[in-house]
Order: sequence, then C-alpha cells, then structure tokens
Amino acid sequence: MRMLIAYLRFVAVIASMAIMVLAVILIQPFSLHFVQWQVRKLWTRCLIRSTGARLQIHGYPLTSVELANSMMVSNHISWLDTVVMLRLHFVRYIGKIEMLNWPILKNVIKAGGTIFINRKNKKDLIAVNQQVANLLINGATVGLFPEGKTTLGVGVMPFKAPILEAARIANSKIYPVVLSYRKENNIRAQEVSFVNVGWLTTVLNTLRLRNLVINVTVLPPVMALDFADRESLSDYLHQEISACYQQQQCVDE
Repeated sequence: MRMLIAYLRFVAVIASMAIMVLAVILIQPFSLHFVQWQVRKLWTRCLIRSTGARLQIHGYPLTSVELANSMMVSNHISWLDTVVMLRLHFVRYIGKIEMLNWPILKNVIKAGGTIFINRKNKKDLIAVNQQVANLLINGATVGLFPEGKTTLGVGVMPFKAPILEAARIANSKIYPVVLSYRKENNIRAQEVSFVNVGWLTTVLNTLRLRNLVINVTVLPPVMALDFADRESLSDYLHQEISACYQQQQCVDE
C-alpha cells in the first residue's frame, strides 16, 4: 500500500514539474516578475503537497521589501531544498553546471532561473560572482548552498566561500536559513538525501515516508560588509546554521 501511494505521489510530482516548466515558458516572454513569482509560489505549494510533506516555517519574518538585494544561505540535504526555499521567496539559485546533465530535473532547475557555475574554472567563478552581484544590486534574492553538495543531514559540512564575494560586492543582506527533515517519531529523515543514490531512488524513498515534516528556520540577517572578508563571513554563517541545526528546539519547536 505504501508503495502504491509513493507511485501515485510520484505521478503528481512529475505532473507538477511539467506544469511548472510549461507555465514559465509561457510567461517568460512577458517579463512579468510578479506573475512569475506567483506561478512559482503556487507550484511549490502544489509540489510539496504532492509529496505528502508538511512545511513548517519558524524564525525571522520575511518581507519582499527586506529581501531586495539579499542572499539566502542554507544547509543542503534534499532534492526538495530549492523547492522549499522558493516557497519562501522568488530565489535565483546558484548551481553546479553538472546539473544540466540531470534528466527531467534539469528542465525544472532551468525554469527556476538557476545560475550555473563551473566550479573547476576560476575565470568562470569571477564572471559568475559579477553576474550574481549585478542581480543583487538590481534587487534580486539569490540562494546559495555553500556546502557544495547534499549531505545525509547528520551535521553541516564546512562552507565554500567564493560566491559570497558577490554579496560583498553588492553590499547585500544575508539570511542564514536552516533546513531539517523529520519523519515519524521526530526521527531525522535520511531518505530525502541523494547521497550515494540516484535522483529517482531518492524521490521514491521520500514519497514513501509517512508524516514527513520539513522545518525551515530563518535566522536574523547580517550585512556582508560587516565582515572583514568572505572567509570570516563564511565561518560566521556556518557557525550559526550548524549551531541551530544541532539544537533540537530550534528546528522542531
């Protein structure tokens, strides 16, 4: 029975992804930012519901005005992370160029306005930093997973600092965000991670879960230029996010 439910949810997830891609393609030529944001917001709500998960948002209240020229920095656990963050706000994400090789998912990622980076090319990094800084200066909100890859959610891996330079160039506000996935009996839902497994397997493992709860905790923002350099900024963000993640009351209150 649980497998049947998982496959039905999978059909709903794939259908919502297809609708998202089609909708973005149709409205993209009109450059209607508000409409695009509302479409993505509706889509994320539908997709999260399709998984059977319940979303809980805690912490610092977010407003569209405050989020202009801002970066949202988070730990990275699941294939659902970007969907969850898009539920909070219209976030442009920075992703590794290898994501363009992912079947099905790559179309959704591209439709979401992801900025791709070749992490092995330092010249590309400089160009992307300037591109991201320009977006921030023009009022965008950019999302970043500085661990560089997903984890099993046991803890928060060390952060990679280079892209944080864009926030310093643009004098941006940075919001630390903590993501946590829990299943029955408040146990950490390791199934949502795609460490050492394929995307399809991870999705089906996620959809089989009962009572999945996605906790999002938004911590108070800091200004990028309040720190001497991007390394000290990165260390601070890692410390805050890691400490909050390890505190049960922070992610499950």
